[in-house]
Amino acid sequence: MNNVVEANELFKTYGLFHALNGCSLQVRRGSIFGLLGPNGAGKTTLIRSLLGFIKPSSGKAEILGLNCETQSVQVRSQVAYLPAEAKLFAMMRGFGVLDFYSAMNPSGNRVRAAHVAQRLDLDLSRRVAFMSTGMRQKLAIACVLSSRAPLLILDEPTANLDPNVRMEVLALVRQSQSEGATVLFSSHVLSEIEDVCDTATIMQRGKVIKTFNVSEMRATHRVVGVPKSEWNQWWLSSLNRTTNASNDLTLLENTESRIVIDIIGPVQTHLDWLSKMPVNHMRIEPVGLRSVYESCCVPS
Repeated sequence: MNNVVEANELFKTYGLFHALNGCSLQVRRGSIFGLLGPNGAGKTTLIRSLLGFIKPSSGKAEILGLNCETQSVQVRSQVAYLPAEAKLFAMMRGFGVLDFYSAMNPSGNRVRAAHVAQRLDLDLSRRVAFMSTGMRQKLAIACVLSSRAPLLILDEPTANLDPNVRMEVLALVRQSQSEGATVLFSSHVLSEIEDVCDTATIMQRGKVIKTFNVSEMRATHRVVGVPKSEWNQWWLSSLNRTTNASNDLTLLENTESRIVIDIIGPVQTHLDWLSKMPVNHMRIEPVGLRSVYESCCVPS
């Protein structure tokens, strides 16, 4: 089985409101899969549907071949889940919380949990009620990332954390992947998705509107320029002469005032071609996740 998660045409409606509107995605085994989208896009509803906490109005989802609706208990035994707002026992001390969750989770590991807490510089002697928001987030992360579950689902894992701790959490996520886990990583922080994920999906209004390979996106550059009069003729003849260019180039915009081209792969292989391009005021820049995100997500 190549895919750990399979969601097909999931709908979840509340009256006339579609929290999920035909949502489909696949998460490949051993990957870190990023889930992006504005508030209200349906990310958390999707995650809760995968875990069987919400019954979809229609559609089907599976985790490791198990039906997320009819076999939800078995599904959750294969998953370590960090919700966006983790609820912890207020009067327990940190080490007591680690004891409890390590014992309750079939894949829990108390020694590993303590090691994660140490890496996050967390004081386990303090009661949860007297921890800051960031400390409680660290404690929840230690519980989840200590698990040996085949699938980790992390909903906004770095919320309320300072930059140094964020970097350590991302390093722990990569370590989990290297040890064989598959990770579903939901975040509003574009740089985190770009840094840690192999594949990412952008959701809006309950739909998946774009799925892309993050490494290919990192290797893509955008050329923007003002075309000269001979531009169109040159573009067509250039592609006819250069088969490789036609495979690596995508013309996104072509007007009298502006041309926009994406180059996939090493830009240096196209420098001679770019030097002959009949345009004024040429600009070449990495595409980056922000450009992809902004081109997909229109204001609601």
